[in-house]
Amino acid sequence: QALKVLQLEVQQLCEDNCALKEKNKVLVAEKPKWKWCVEAPDALIAHEQTISLYAHKYGMMVEM
Repeated sequence: QALKVLQLEVQQLCEDNCALKEKNKVLVAEKPKWKWCVEAPDALIAHEQTISLYAHKYGMMVEM
């Protein structure tokens, strides 16, 4: 009896996994291909600029 319940549970999980794989395929296909097409929030852009600045400063320190 317990084995049958577990088999049904595994079957349900496999079906859920297949459904999620299909959703993932659709999302990957609909994802924009070019970075410049994506509108990024200003906070994220500022954060990336800060990281670039620190990376540049760190690179200069390593060279010295």
